[in-house]
This record gives sequence, C-alpha cells and structure tokens, in this order.
Amino acid sequence: MGVSNKVMEALRAGILLNERVTTLIDKVNRMDQDIRHMNDKLIRLETLVEVAKMQQIQIEKPISPTPQAEKTSP
Repeated sequence: MGVSNKVMEALRAGILLNERVTTLIDKVNRMDQDIRHMNDKLIRLETLVEVAKMQQIQIEKPISPTPQAEKTSP
C-alpha cells in the first residue's frame, strides 16, 4: 500500500498543478487583453493630443493672404 499511496498522491499533485497552471494561463490571457485595450486607448489619446497641438499651432500662426490673392482682389 505504501507505493500505491505515493503514486496516487503524485497523480493528485499533478492534477492540482495542471489546474493551477490552467488558471494562470487564463489570467495571463485576460491581462494581455487588458494591456492591448489600454494600448489602444493610449494611441487614441496620443492622437488627440497631436491634433490639439496642431490646432493650437494653426491658431497661433495667423494665415496671411497669399500674394496671388492680393493681386486678384480689386
């Protein structure tokens, strides 16, 4: 009985370890998805900041009339 008990305990430990690894894999996959979503949000935020900066630059620089526009005006 001593050997069979040890074999059964080893099998139980292997099954428990497998369940824990499976649980960890699921958690890592969820974390990966969360990070991908955060990355997408960060890209959108960076784009908004760049657009806002470009608009600010355009507001600060007054658009002067082109020389052609001055010539054609009566």
